[in-house]
Amino acid sequence: MKFSVTAAAVSVLAVDSASASRFDWSSQAIGALNSRGGCCAALMKAPRLKGKVFGKNSTQYQDRLETYYSANAALEPWCMVLPTSTEDVAQIAKVISQKECPFGIKSGGHSAFAGSNGVRDGITIDFGYLNETTYDEASKIASIGPGSNWAMAYDVLDPYGVSAVGGRASVVGVGGFTTGGGYSFHSGTHGFACDSVQNFEVVLADGSVVNANPDEHADLFKALKGGSGNFGFVTRVDQRVVDSNMMWGGFVSYDLSKRDAVFSAYLTFAENMSEDTASQNIVALYYDETGYSLRSILTNVEAKPAPPAFDEYLAIANTSTTVRVGTVAELVPEFTGPTPLGLYAEWMAGMTTNDARVLEFIDEKHKEYSEKMKAAAPDSNFNVLVQFQPVTDAIVSHANDNGGNVLGLEEVIADGPTLMWLIAVTADSAENQKKIHPLSLEFRDAVNEYATKIGANKNWDYLNYAYGDQDPIASYGPKSVEVLKAAATKYDPKSVFQRLRVSGFKLPS
Repeated sequence: MKFSVTAAAVSVLAVDSASASRFDWSSQAIGALNSRGGCCAALMKAPRLKGKVFGKNSTQYQDRLETYYSANAALEPWCMVLPTSTEDVAQIAKVISQKECPFGIKSGGHSAFAGSNGVRDGITIDFGYLNETTYDEASKIASIGPGSNWAMAYDVLDPYGVSAVGGRASVVGVGGFTTGGGYSFHSGTHGFACDSVQNFEVVLADGSVVNANPDEHADLFKALKGGSGNFGFVTRVDQRVVDSNMMWGGFVSYDLSKRDAVFSAYLTFAENMSEDTASQNIVALYYDETGYSLRSILTNVEAKPAPPAFDEYLAIANTSTTVRVGTVAELVPEFTGPTPLGLYAEWMAGMTTNDARVLEFIDEKHKEYSEKMKAAAPDSNFNVLVQFQPVTDAIVSHANDNGGNVLGLEEVIADGPTLMWLIAVTADSAENQKKIHPLSLEFRDAVNEYATKIGANKNWDYLNYAYGDQDPIASYGPKSVEVLKAAATKYDPKSVFQRLRVSGFKLPS
């Protein structure tokens, strides 16, 4: 199957062209930008980018800063450029390469740490207007712009009775999620999101546009499935859809006294996940100013209510439940919950064997460090979320369905299912986060040290959950890193995406 540079079908596109022309460049602004190597001035002078480059004194610039999920990540660059087409991105790539401009890439803006999806000393390329989703019923391929979030994509696909292997939160961006792997409610039946991709449209550093798929540039195709933003600008993701848009699922909350029973249910589910790949579970520990809570997220993407895979969970008395059958487009916003922008979020991740001792240790440390954070920032309205989710053979077996990926999980799960953990800490101000942050790192490090001590640490970090000081790509293993470096050398011979790209995770040195 050959892929063209453009896709035609029913679509939705949200580009505010009126606001895109609000800012009138002044001579003073141009002079300031020229003093920074001329990068912003060069972008502004490119005919294709007229009205798409914005400086700090523009309304558009400030509006886009407010679209970041975490205030940490909303760095103020020299200027922002918002392409609306692949051709725009090609022009941006040429300017960056010629002018040696430091840059950051923003897709959906959901990653939380400072420097994950933007830059301060350089330009930020914001893909928020490349947000179109189209669906071809004949090929069953959804073509999604990198700046779309999953809520937008699901809404377009929903009327066709199909969905996608996508994010479990509405606000997650398509581009970063997919190139970082992409753990989904559909991962048991379809693998990671990257495993369902049929083609990436990519703008390389020299401005050339290529399609990467099993038949064209297959090495780049594989590298992009977990290799993140290290090779070029992904301008379109062509993904095979899921044939149903329905699922069963929701939150189930428990009294804290049920912890051991819930942990037992989690471990049992993970050990037997291959028997029902349509079902998924997450266990979440939570702390905020109201106290501690315990809940699970139970889902089945075949829309089967209360499947036998959850018998142990459903035998536990709960305090509340929201489980029901609905469309993916309806239910994912419920899993997303409130998303107040402007808070200071950060998260970090790790992986261990499927071990009760790890669950118990993390729960104990969750309580210990939540109290320490409260003492360090007594006036802060902060919260600490810990999540556990399994990575099993049922998920990883899809890695080679369509050209392979570089996640390197085959060896990690060779001895059985693993436990992927996430620590997410959200504070209400930069000042309070500064007080809390060292404790967040201590919490993470304590978990890793304990897991290593008992021989449970798998030393694999999920890129989409990793903190900025982690090295998730290195955790894929030497074989995957070799594949990634070979692709980078071939497709980016001047190392533009290693030298000049400031945001995100780079290839190990």
